[in-house]
Amino acid sequence: MDRYDGNGRYDVLEVETRGFKGPRAFDSSGIPLHHDNQTVVNERIYLDAADRNVFHDDVTVTDHALTRPWTVNKRYRREAESRPYWREVSCSENNNHVEIGKEAYMLSADGFLMPTKKDQPGRT
Repeated sequence: MDRYDGNGRYDVLEVETRGFKGPRAFDSSGIPLHHDNQTVVNERIYLDAADRNVFHDDVTVTDHALTRPWTVNKRYRREAESRPYWREVSCSENNNHVEIGKEAYMLSADGFLMPTKKDQPGRT
């Protein structure tokens, strides 16, 4: 899909996000991303050509903890309402990451510290 097709409107929003502060997890599984904080997240956001009530967000994560870049296509459906509903998602809420000194840990569901790397001290 072209970013601009000559009709006076742009078709794609491309976003690149860098400069994350660790420790961070890849997703809700808790898999830690690399401690070098050099993660790059690229997104291509665009409306579906066949259904203008659907938009796509192609997300690609590049990180040294991954063996290759990881890509997913997220689809969102627009609901027809007289007043739009906006929801902001904050990554800081329910963050299971804990840093003690220079060591990064995760909190388990029962509230205990879990190591994030081999031979790291765990529960005490």
